[in-house]
Amino acid sequence: MANEEQQHGAVSIGEVINGQIATKLDYLQQLQHAIADHDDCQVYQLLDNQRYAAEIEHREQQPNDSRVMNLVDNLADQLSNYLSSNLIKYLGKAYPFFYYEEYQTGHYRVYFGNWWDRRQFGELDVLNIRFIFNQEEYDKLAQAFKLSQAGKRYNSKRIGELSKENERLQSLIDDATTREQRRAELQEELKDITARSGIFESSRNRESRESIVEEIAHLEDLDQEARTAAENIKQNERTILDLSKENTILSYEQKSINDVFGSFEDFELANRSLYANYLASLSGGASDEGKRGSNNE
Repeated sequence: MANEEQQHGAVSIGEVINGQIATKLDYLQQLQHAIADHDDCQVYQLLDNQRYAAEIEHREQQPNDSRVMNLVDNLADQLSNYLSSNLIKYLGKAYPFFYYEEYQTGHYRVYFGNWWDRRQFGELDVLNIRFIFNQEEYDKLAQAFKLSQAGKRYNSKRIGELSKENERLQSLIDDATTREQRRAELQEELKDITARSGIFESSRNRESRESIVEEIAHLEDLDQEARTAAENIKQNERTILDLSKENTILSYEQKSINDVFGSFEDFELANRSLYANYLASLSGGASDEGKRGSNNE
């Protein structure tokens, strides 16, 4: 009796195993056929059915099948490389100012623009159809857009501060002779006060002497700062040049986004809708010529 139940149980377990294997094989065969048919849309659906159902078919509560979702995890880089071809072509029209470099199989850097000293702006996540922007660079661009509404540029305030500092430093250099003359006058005044003080110094004389000593010390501090002023001016000028270059690059980036999207807000909206927009274009047979890797360097 026990052997019969054990045998029956073994058969049931065997059926479960066979069913699981059949499910996995069916999934892999669907994926294989989708790749053979160059049906990228179907590949994306198989990779994340839950997201596809929600954003493309507008069906909620469509969970991914946990039995099969990790079957191709070790092929992520190769799948990304395969799917990148049509995606980058699409992005070439949708985001004509972005350029891509595959630095290892299935991994893509995103560059903003084809101009000199362009910025690496993040990476392209092909499997999830999204940009992973460098947050510091993205925040800088967002702030530049915000400042532009008030007629300001991203680094204008800092450039103004450094320019004023250079004016002050130049004045220190120019006023060296004036300080030297003033120091001589103060030293003569100090001699006179010392000569008048005698053994018992009045409070008035003491206050005058202390005031003169403080002023002489201040002049010496200014002289000390003037000795390094020329080099500091050069350093500030180099910084101003770098900040001006960054302003120029940011202005290129702002113009590029405005020319395509009209505003930074619409650019952000397009980023949030990229998955749905791209897969919708595949369903409609749309495929635009784009730019990739070494062809854009």
